[in-house]
Amino acid sequence: MAEDSSGTNTPSPGFVLPGLRCGVEMALVGTIVLLIGLPTEEPIRLGIVFLSALLAMTVVLFWAVGRHMRRWIRYAQGKPTRTTPFD
Repeated sequence: MAEDSSGTNTPSPGFVLPGLRCGVEMALVGTIVLLIGLPTEEPIRLGIVFLSALLAMTVVLFWAVGRHMRRWIRYAQGKPTRTTPFD
């Protein structure tokens, strides 16, 4: 692997903690949508609530993947990445 010319090493972004964070965020968003919309008994509204929860969880997933890809791109360019535990 090529070393950057400045001599500073930036830590590579991990996968485990961002993955756990994404899973927790998806579960929270899905749970909130379901808790708000589930006191319904009509099948059409129930389907809309489930689809809304699925859509919201998918949006959170792609948002987290995009955030993680930006971090890996910055790492590949030799630029500093954030070093907080969940980034």
